[in-house]
Amino acid sequence: MAITSTIITINDPENYGNRLQNYALKTLLEEYGPVSTAYCSGYKPIPAEVARVYHPAVAFTKRLLGGMKTGSYGIMRKHHSRCVEFTRNHVPADGGFVDVPFGTHPKSKTSDIYVLGSDQVWNCGTRPTDSTLKCLSLYLGDAVPSSSQVFSYAASIGLSEIGDGKARATFARCLPRLKAISVREYRAVELVKEMTGLDATVVLDPTLMLPADRWMEITEGFVSPEDRYVLTYFLGYPTDEQERDIQAYAKAHGCCVRRMLDLRDKETFVAGPQDFVELFSKAEYVFTDSYHACCFSMLFHKQFTVFNRAGMTGKSSMNSRMETLFRLFDLESIMMDSGLAPDIDYEKVDRLLARHREDSRAWLDETMKGSTK
Repeated sequence: MAITSTIITINDPENYGNRLQNYALKTLLEEYGPVSTAYCSGYKPIPAEVARVYHPAVAFTKRLLGGMKTGSYGIMRKHHSRCVEFTRNHVPADGGFVDVPFGTHPKSKTSDIYVLGSDQVWNCGTRPTDSTLKCLSLYLGDAVPSSSQVFSYAASIGLSEIGDGKARATFARCLPRLKAISVREYRAVELVKEMTGLDATVVLDPTLMLPADRWMEITEGFVSPEDRYVLTYFLGYPTDEQERDIQAYAKAHGCCVRRMLDLRDKETFVAGPQDFVELFSKAEYVFTDSYHACCFSMLFHKQFTVFNRAGMTGKSSMNSRMETLFRLFDLESIMMDSGLAPDIDYEKVDRLLARHREDSRAWLDETMKGSTK
């Protein structure tokens, strides 16, 4: 019997990782039956200490304002259109919009199972507002109908600590309702236990659950076959020293530098999520500070260096996500302040990936089938 499911996740069309994890999770769940995606009807405020450094939506707004001054507005609109096109074609809001009570939006409909995640749906920042906490409760399943089951898949807290009492109380109130809890970071397992006494399981990010050839099916010929390039993808800003490392590598290997999210490279800037995949698949080398850039570099067997993101320290550090990813694949040595990371042994990575996929698939299969009994 088919199981209907609805994904509750963040709606951020210009966030490549967000769109691609949504697509991957939808693909996984479609093996069990019809799948829809629902977005929270309220805008989730961005924690100020995070927004200043990395958040793509804030960065895009800054670039948009700058683009109006520099004549780049048309390029930015083309980028926006590519991103919206991907959402419309692959992960539309066909499950409606989530609010309390559920069903207030005319598109809302009831499914057998609601899946929370993936991505940073549980990142409430270190100083959450009342509005932030309301959104957090929605991402914790607060609006799911009582007649339906709910669980999380690879939900990310994205923080090393949750010190705010109201946030901890929200987790403690909402999480016991979940049929099962899976998260993306080992630190999240510890935080869930601290706040609720409940057990959580680390599973692979959905993007890593699909093989490289499956990802190539969504590409559209964005990259010329003759291109030889080093790819950069930064959510923060590389230091002068890191920039010198990038230029030196490209020069030594006879490559140009293609820069995503950087208006200096207008040709690359317009890329949508489908083009993000293709750019990683054909890169000679990758420099990044992004979690999902690491995932796609690994999927396509690219050598890459991860630069520590400037300004992200302490409780707001995003490194817990990276630490779990690199721990899973024994890649702790590739995160650098400068220079080049050691070469990656992809035979070893593939063996570990196969094992982690099997474990994550088993968890998902047991949870999906068990939720309908």
